[in-house]
Amino acid sequence: MRREGLVYHYLWNQLSGEVVVAISRSAKIAYHTIRAFASGLVVAGIAGLIFTFWPIVNSEFTYRLSLARGENVLEVQEAQIAVSAVENEKEKTRQYAQELGLPNSYFSVYIPKIGARAPVMENVDPVNEKAYLLALKQGIAHAAGSVFPGMEGATFLFAHSSEAGLRGAQFNTVFYLLRELKASEGNVPGDEIYVFFLDKLYKYRVSAKHTVDANDTSWLTEARTGSERLILQTCWPPGTAWKRLIVVAEPIQEE
Repeated sequence: MRREGLVYHYLWNQLSGEVVVAISRSAKIAYHTIRAFASGLVVAGIAGLIFTFWPIVNSEFTYRLSLARGENVLEVQEAQIAVSAVENEKEKTRQYAQELGLPNSYFSVYIPKIGARAPVMENVDPVNEKAYLLALKQGIAHAAGSVFPGMEGATFLFAHSSEAGLRGAQFNTVFYLLRELKASEGNVPGDEIYVFFLDKLYKYRVSAKHTVDANDTSWLTEARTGSERLILQTCWPPGTAWKRLIVVAEPIQEE
C-alpha cells in the first residue's frame, strides 16, 4: 500500500495519473459550521459597534443638524427684520406725504418755498398734445424717455401748455411760481424740491435756472446722460408758449 499523502514517486514508472482529494461528510459539516459561526461573529461585531457608538453618532448628527437649522432660521429672521424695516420706512414716507398734503407717495412733487404740490403722471409723451394736456389736468407730467428718481440721468417733469391765454394758464398753475425758486449761489443753498417715488422720498436742491426757446428740446433729449438730476419745465411767461423756464436741481446728499 502506498503511503497516505504521497502523490508521486519516481520508482512507479508512471508519468501521468489523477489525484483525487476528498473530505468526509463530517468534515464538510464542520467547515460550514465554522464559516457560519465566523460570519455570525462579524455581524455581531458590527452590531456591537453600532450599538456602542450609535448614541455618540446620533448626538453628533443631531447637533450638526440643529446648527444648520439654526443658521437657516437666523437667516430667515434677519431677512424678515430687513423686510420689516423697509416696510416701516415706506409707511413713514406715506404718512409724511399725507402730512404735506400730497395725494400719494407713489409719484408726487412738493416744493416747500412756493407751496406747490401735485401728483405726477408717469411716462407721458411730450410731443403728443392730447396725451400731455390730459396728464396736466391731473397734475405734473413725467416725460417719457427720461429716467425716474434715484437713477443716473435726468428726471424730466413738466407742467405746460402749447396754448396761450386763460386755457393755457390753467395747466401751469402747479408750476406757476417756479420763477421764485432760487439756485445755489456761493454759500447760500438753493431751494429744495421733494419728489416722492415708490414710497421713497428724494430731495433735490435747485442749482440752476434757464429761460430757453420753445423749440429747445436738448434738456429732454439729453435726459438719459449725465449724473442724477431733476429738471422742471414750464411755459414762460405763464399762459403763453413763447419760452420755456427750466429749473435744474441736484440730489441732496444725506449726511
